[in-house]
Amino acid sequence: YHFGRGLAGSPSDFGTMGESPTHPQLLDWLAATFVEKGWSIKSMHRLILLSATYQQSSVNPAAAADTSNRLFARYPRRRLEGEAIRDSILAVSGDLNPKMGGPSVFPELPPGVNPRGGWKKGEDAAEQNRRSVYVFVRRNLRYPMFEAFDMPDTHESCARRAVTTTAPQALVLMNSKQVLASAQSLAGRLVEKAGADRKAQIELAYRLAYSRPPRAAERDTALTFLATHKPIIEERLAENKPVPAPAKLPEGMDKAEAATLVDFCHMLLNSNEFVYLN
Repeated sequence: YHFGRGLAGSPSDFGTMGESPTHPQLLDWLAATFVEKGWSIKSMHRLILLSATYQQSSVNPAAAADTSNRLFARYPRRRLEGEAIRDSILAVSGDLNPKMGGPSVFPELPPGVNPRGGWKKGEDAAEQNRRSVYVFVRRNLRYPMFEAFDMPDTHESCARRAVTTTAPQALVLMNSKQVLASAQSLAGRLVEKAGADRKAQIELAYRLAYSRPPRAAERDTALTFLATHKPIIEERLAENKPVPAPAKLPEGMDKAEAATLVDFCHMLLNSNEFVYLN
């Protein structure tokens, strides 16, 4: 069905509201193969998952052609689920606790969320940073980050998650205390591994966040940001306003430079490339 964008057959067979299939011959072949393999759903899944089409990159090889991707020249871009986004943020920052098994964990809730009892407070930070699969689930209280990123309704069974794009998703990543803490940890990780070399910090940041090196234009943009943002941080410090600092600020490091690096890391964790699978 996915390969054909619809069901095989004429409009008179299935009504007039559906789309015509883009690959009717492929649908016929898949249907015949399904029967020949003994109606095995597992075999059909294996066939599809091992196909070259399914394993394509989501990078568009011809940006001007087939922008809706009806012909499957590339893999459709897919946004990560809230659980995967949280795990990725913790992993990149170095805060993810890989401990296996055990009871559920209770990450800190944002201010204003009423837990209505049953949500532990003051749990050890290392326990809070375990993988999202261990986050406690209450039927009438969904973890806010997961809810923003389309967590299924816990009152109902769910065969497939909805995927939406809404303003609260960006606001959760931008304003979350936990995301900012991860940005501070990531900045500390960059300083620890790359030292004070800005280019080395940017290189490592892109490899950790995006699993690729920065392009020349991206490196120049990042350097420009770090240079122009530092005076803003220095002005805030002069006015005794709070600024974010790395979790482990090295002795002798300029606080304004460190805070500037935190804001850069915060930007990476808020980017589309970080939350979408390419």
